[in-house]
Amino acid sequence: MKRNLSILLSLLCTAVFAYTSISEPTKAGDAIFDLDASQLVQGSIQEWPAKGTYAGLLKSEQPLRVAMVNGRQAVEFSGGNDLISGFALPAGFEKSPFTVEAWVLNPTVEKSETLMVLAPSKGGPGTEFSFAGSSTSGAFRSGFKATTPFTTLPDPNAWHHLAWTYGGVGGDSTLRVYVDGELDLERALKFTITPQAVIHVGASGETNEAGKLKHFTGAIARLRMLPVVLSQSELRLSAGLKTAFAPEPANDTTTTALNVRLRWQPGSPEAISFVVYVDSDRSAVEAGKQELARRVTTSELEQKGLKVGTTYFWRVDQIDKQGKLIAPGLVWSFKADAGLAAGPLPRDHDSNVAVTTKILTWQPGQYATRQRVYIGATADEVEHATKPMAELSGQARSFSLPIALLPGTRCFWRVDSDNGTQPATRGAIWTFRTRDELVKNDVTFFVGSDSHYGRENNAAINRRVIDQMNALPGESLPASIGGGVVRTPRGVAMNGDLLDEGFNAETAHAQWSDFCRDYGLTGTDGRLCYPLFEGFGNHDGGPAKSITRAGIKERNAKRSGLTSVSTNGLHYSWDWDQVHLVQLNLFGGNGPEDVKGVNGREHDPEGALRFLKEDLAKNVGNSGRWVVVFQHFGWLGGMSDWWHADAKERFYEVVKPYHIACLINGHSHGAAFVPWHGLLTIHDGATARGDGDTGDFLVVRITDKELIVTQRKLGAWGIQKRMPLGAPVESPKP
Repeated sequence: MKRNLSILLSLLCTAVFAYTSISEPTKAGDAIFDLDASQLVQGSIQEWPAKGTYAGLLKSEQPLRVAMVNGRQAVEFSGGNDLISGFALPAGFEKSPFTVEAWVLNPTVEKSETLMVLAPSKGGPGTEFSFAGSSTSGAFRSGFKATTPFTTLPDPNAWHHLAWTYGGVGGDSTLRVYVDGELDLERALKFTITPQAVIHVGASGETNEAGKLKHFTGAIARLRMLPVVLSQSELRLSAGLKTAFAPEPANDTTTTALNVRLRWQPGSPEAISFVVYVDSDRSAVEAGKQELARRVTTSELEQKGLKVGTTYFWRVDQIDKQGKLIAPGLVWSFKADAGLAAGPLPRDHDSNVAVTTKILTWQPGQYATRQRVYIGATADEVEHATKPMAELSGQARSFSLPIALLPGTRCFWRVDSDNGTQPATRGAIWTFRTRDELVKNDVTFFVGSDSHYGRENNAAINRRVIDQMNALPGESLPASIGGGVVRTPRGVAMNGDLLDEGFNAETAHAQWSDFCRDYGLTGTDGRLCYPLFEGFGNHDGGPAKSITRAGIKERNAKRSGLTSVSTNGLHYSWDWDQVHLVQLNLFGGNGPEDVKGVNGREHDPEGALRFLKEDLAKNVGNSGRWVVVFQHFGWLGGMSDWWHADAKERFYEVVKPYHIACLINGHSHGAAFVPWHGLLTIHDGATARGDGDTGDFLVVRITDKELIVTQRKLGAWGIQKRMPLGAPVESPKP
């Protein structure tokens, strides 16, 4: 549905661009700068004059070509060349609201290409406005953190009107991105445009040995920046679009009721009335059948008597005061509330369900008069089942399982509803897996780090990674490390940088709440279905201001199953059978003197090494038990030089007398196996990498004989290691 709408918009915009001029927004005032290819002479150019308040020339080292491209005169960029302004934007401009508009065509949309950058005059990254690409910075980037992707990529080889707005009344810090007059995304961002920035058009302004980076390979018909935030209505007029817009219910969504009020925004100031077509037959709406037409003078219409789960199509034609059609409306759709059963317990994809579970519960659909429960061993079995396990009343909320559950067993189920005179509702298929039977001295756990809540779209990536963790038990392990299946993890360790700015009192409290809501503590109170054992990192802030450190201390007082907790309440240890595990948070040092660089107080490990020494002596001693140590900073490789070499040696002296299974750290954002002093250190990767819209974690299994570690990406396996416990790990030969 969204794809069809996108294609229709692209065709409409192409027609508009080919045969009409660009109308001016009513409140724009003078543009800050305005590059208009229609004012150029066709042929080769190396200068493009900008009009506006801050007018001047943009120059290119290599020639560019002005030509007709798909019905519109534009400047073509072949890649590797860009235009740079000989003038800078004024001081103070960076604090003002703005709108950037671009009329562009690009043959490819799969990779991010830079349309324009407002960059420092002496070079370096700036504020970047981009065309497409699936990465987080596909639409916008400013520095390391303020990035946004397109929600839906614009179509290739078609003219598009793109717009970015930022700022506004009351210091609004929301960036909004529009594609062909439709709001594609909005995100609260705080960023700073470089004062007295220079304008780059056609490349990012950054280079490497191969040349200029993220250069543009399409055509630009016009590019301008305005010192105001234009509304969506103004942007649509600027793009030459006059159809009604902003439908409610939103296109391709589901209502929560069977009586709805349809609303929309007029797309033309000449519209004085509207003809609305609504039906479950899309072709009838597209054809504008007169028996469906209802004329109204306001931009809303009540629609009653919807059928449960039925998809409806509608469009709004605008009529001017002469009674003539201004523009035929786009066809939108919505689905009437399906009255689905919801809220299953056990939770959908929970893989840590007790075998003692005897009852399935749910919230019945709001129209249910009768319910049918289907249960099976596979999704396919439940999908095609015709004989229900039970038939219940419409108010029933539970079902007692007829047989006992076995360990390590996956179950699928669904609840269908009869809805009286309304159509019946087919329920979604839910699944859960019972936890594996405990095998003594066979311990599986997951490890992640660097969730960086508050950066880019990391929260959404973390939730996808958590869902992968929840669903992974029972899946086959790679044959290269012995095969078998992933067993139920005893828990999940997270090694720091939980928040991106854990020291920021203005934002960190909400981000910490988001982290705790997603990862939980016990395995029953968050999205994650296993107990969590988290530590803080450098981004989580120092002792004086860290919301994360304070939060971990509070959670440690509630955390069950701990063996020891440090006197300051931060560091802790626990046992899983023959394995003793220790969470040292930032790193195994004692105080600021162990920190390398100028951030001693901010990176204070707060007595972690003292705790480790006391804990191992008390809780491991001469038992021969295996030890796993978690911390944020690494011991070797991958940004491990954040603590002094002599501090690392003091750490080694503490652990040397014990049987170390492995040392696991975060911080590097890349999974790796790194030998150090004959011990295996493991970089655990990152549960969120906003720049690549992905994340990963480790699956670790320790038996009484061997260590198995596998990196798990979203939907695939990564690096792997299988080794006998106690075997020394040799450094690779140079």
